[in-house]
Amino acid sequence: MTAVVFRRNNLKKKMRILLVVDDSASSADVVETVVDRSWPADTMVRVLSIAAPVRAELHFRHDTLELAQKEMTRNAESLTARVTDFLRTEGLSVDSAVAFGDAASQIVNEAQQWQANFVLLGANSYTAEGEEPRGVAQSVVNHAPCKVEIVEQEAAALEREIHDG
Repeated sequence: MTAVVFRRNNLKKKMRILLVVDDSASSADVVETVVDRSWPADTMVRVLSIAAPVRAELHFRHDTLELAQKEMTRNAESLTARVTDFLRTEGLSVDSAVAFGDAASQIVNEAQQWQANFVLLGANSYTAEGEEPRGVAQSVVNHAPCKVEIVEQEAAALEREIHDG
């Protein structure tokens, strides 16, 4: 007779935070939110930026769509590197990723593949001109496999208070 032994894994799963950044003002507030919070000691943060496909009408500064896409990719890589370096100086364990494609889909995909526990992004992250404000954020909330926090831009919140008050 063979005995089967089941061992309970007593190791806690690391907290995995997917921090989504772009070049919007709300991204600075998202980074500040991560820095200002107390996280468990073994928390890992992944900084994610998306290089969205370039629309033909928006590549006026470049000879080709390919050159425009390369610039967007370089910008996304540079942004993730700067944020990653900053978070490391704040004592957090950080890595970074750049994804290519539709922002909402790529954020949800990264959260699934990386097994994130938590996604943080700005309310207006990846909102292109003519698109619904908060559209990407709402799509991530609706489809992410984990908790999602949408960080409102401080200046926008203050402006609302002034107009409402």
